[in-house]
Amino acid sequence: MQQRENTLKEWLEKLIGHSMFTLIPLAGDASFRRYFRLTVNGMSRIVMDAPPEKERLEPFIKIAEILALNDVLSPEIFAINRKDGFLLLEDFGDKLLLHALNADNVNFYYSQAIDILFKIQHAWPTESFPLFNAQFIQEEISLCKHWFLQRYLSLTLTNSEEKLLIELMRWLAEQINQQPQVLIHRDYHSRNLMILDNGLGVIDFQDAMRGPLMYDLVSLLKDCYLSWPRAQVLQWLADFHRRSTDIRDWSLDEVIRAFDLCGLQRHLKVLGIFTRLYLRDNKPGYLQDLPLTLHYVRECAALYPELHSFLDFLQTRVNLP
Repeated sequence: MQQRENTLKEWLEKLIGHSMFTLIPLAGDASFRRYFRLTVNGMSRIVMDAPPEKERLEPFIKIAEILALNDVLSPEIFAINRKDGFLLLEDFGDKLLLHALNADNVNFYYSQAIDILFKIQHAWPTESFPLFNAQFIQEEISLCKHWFLQRYLSLTLTNSEEKLLIELMRWLAEQINQQPQVLIHRDYHSRNLMILDNGLGVIDFQDAMRGPLMYDLVSLLKDCYLSWPRAQVLQWLADFHRRSTDIRDWSLDEVIRAFDLCGLQRHLKVLGIFTRLYLRDNKPGYLQDLPLTLHYVRECAALYPELHSFLDFLQTRVNLP
């Protein structure tokens, strides 16, 4: 770790021309990337440290260019070190949307966030992006089985439970793949939206894919870090339905169902991700968000008859420590 920081400082010294700067570590995310705030000559920048053996810079660079072309506020890239895995970025400050949201301002901010989402969904060009296809959907859900159910809860699944989960994965993949395919951020929520003087800025977009229309919307409206009454969520969803040109021929009930099922897939994946971060990566901070994430899963399973067998499994076998 120290050797990597020395390499980073050497690169910055060459870039800046001197060593009169400060580097302050920032809170990390759910990846192997690290971030620092660089202060030099009265200016502030962000340094991304993405170890090449674990993280790739190219997706971030590519998507940042596309977002900028489509009038989405994202950090400008000032310098790139592909060999060592460093980026020098615009500093968007510390005002996460998560920390500012309340019942009085949520409509104001979510209106902006949905405006931005429409820009992302129709950004161009996106032909070369990886596809959020049936295989990928099932692989993500399998994270829940392995890390959350078997490793974290120490469940030994019966043959019938194994079959139930396999059928659930296949069915969800089939349902989700019926949605229009657009560019998806894949983590479009209150921790990845920054409050700027000129609007909301978007960060942490390097995992973008072509995927289901509802994915980013459910990430925002069924956020794993905060929740809103379902009636309010459905109102936002109805507004999205009225504005979206991709689902003009869908009924509101069809939109709600697609939204909920996309959310179920995402939240099952997140249960696996959060517990993997704890068990494998020694990052226990996300365990506090398991109850809300599991609530979303139970809520969806209760709403649709096709999921009642899965709901029975959740009620009888899944209890948080």
